[in-house]
Amino acid sequence: MLFLFVLLLPHLGHAQKKSTLKDRWRNSIGASVHLLHVNENVSPAFGLFYNPQINIVNKYADFSLAATMPLTLGAHIKDTWIEESFFYGHIPAVLEANLGHYSTRDFRSNIGMSLGAGYGAQIAGSRIGSGVVGTVSARTWFFKGSLTIRYMFHYNVQGNGYDTHCLSLAVNMGNYFKKLDHMNKMSKFQNFK
Repeated sequence: MLFLFVLLLPHLGHAQKKSTLKDRWRNSIGASVHLLHVNENVSPAFGLFYNPQINIVNKYADFSLAATMPLTLGAHIKDTWIEESFFYGHIPAVLEANLGHYSTRDFRSNIGMSLGAGYGAQIAGSRIGSGVVGTVSARTWFFKGSLTIRYMFHYNVQGNGYDTHCLSLAVNMGNYFKKLDHMNKMSKFQNFK
């Protein structure tokens, strides 16, 4: 049901200019570490990070409101605080406001940020939980590409999951950056080739 809703989002918002799914779709890929709370200590779970995102409000070059799913799939390795190794997965659904860099395919800023909130599911071996998620990120140019650093907090409210702090580092994907050489007036980034 959520997947169907996300696919229909580009058709919502009559005041916006008409745009295609390609104009609204963004994604990034990278790595993340989740710090699982165990009493007063934390125990890390490492994973691969993928963030598919579709802009709901896409009217301005440097602002968007997006539905996003910053997913992590990885593993926890046995340590002093959690004495077992297990598969770890975090699957949140987040509504996120984006400002500046990488907000839309027509962005013009060198630096950007986002702020979002939502609800997420967590799988930590035999422990399964769900809870409230809050996230903040910063984005900027990195060599010839674009990079996002994201912090996310998961507060477990149902089940026996963990409260977690997450830090992820991801490369922003897409054809936006080739088009920017022609569309945007960012002279210090136009001579990358």
